[in-house]
Amino acid sequence: MATPSRFQLYKELAKSGIVTLVLISVLGGYLAGAPLEQPISIVRLLWTLAGILALASGSSALNQIQDRDIDAAMPRTVKRPLPSGKMSLTEAWTFVSITVLAGLAILWSLAPSLFILGLLALVSYNGLYTLWWKRHWAFAAIPGAVPGALPILMGYAAASGSVFSLGGLYLFFILFFWQMPHFWVLAIRYTEDYSLGGVPTLPVKLGKPVTVSQITIWCLGYVGLATLAPPFLGVSGLYCIGAMAVSLKILWELRAFRKSPESKHWLRFFLWVNFSLILYIALAVLDRWNYHLLKNWWVR
Repeated sequence: MATPSRFQLYKELAKSGIVTLVLISVLGGYLAGAPLEQPISIVRLLWTLAGILALASGSSALNQIQDRDIDAAMPRTVKRPLPSGKMSLTEAWTFVSITVLAGLAILWSLAPSLFILGLLALVSYNGLYTLWWKRHWAFAAIPGAVPGALPILMGYAAASGSVFSLGGLYLFFILFFWQMPHFWVLAIRYTEDYSLGGVPTLPVKLGKPVTVSQITIWCLGYVGLATLAPPFLGVSGLYCIGAMAVSLKILWELRAFRKSPESKHWLRFFLWVNFSLILYIALAVLDRWNYHLLKNWWVR
């Protein structure tokens, strides 16, 4: 087996797949929050993405440092850079120090409010969630969803200049609700792993039927919120039609998952939950900007 390159190891340490989804949410939030009457500042957008990329990468790497004992006990994570011994703890700490400080510095240069939101995400994820909630509480995913939902709000705030606008808060709650079905489906799939790692996830502590019920409740909330976008984001027909189609597909996959949560249906439902988030955000951005462009063309 080929030895992974240092670059590949750093990608694994930073959880590049998760960070990519974070950046998609930031981009969507920025485009949804950008004033329609002004040109989009590409430079500000790129610096926002760079700051959150650095901070999210560092935060993910710090999580792996903090969870290296758990990762070593779980078959799913035992090959990660630290438990496998492919990367030293000193290397990991150096990476965390550089990326976190760089990310916070960039966010501060953009706006103090973005720095505060970034610091809140770091403290709540790497402090409260990783060190306490995750290790002691079956419902840790609920408060743990706060740092996961902050990046889209940061993107919106970077463009609009306001942290407390209805559009940004709406997108925050979309991402907040999305995370429970996303995480708990994986928790069911890897119940034995989490049990071996001593992590009291919902299926480990309360069983799979209770977890499926919770997934259903939060998924319905997520889909319901997604249909309420027009008054918050200024979208119209294109979004409504597309979001309805996506929502019906999610509900169909949820129905199949509920019948047999441990069959192949878990992966279809999991993938559609993830894909739906990208689709909802993309539809909102396309609808909002298409409506603006068409309106200007008609006036001319």
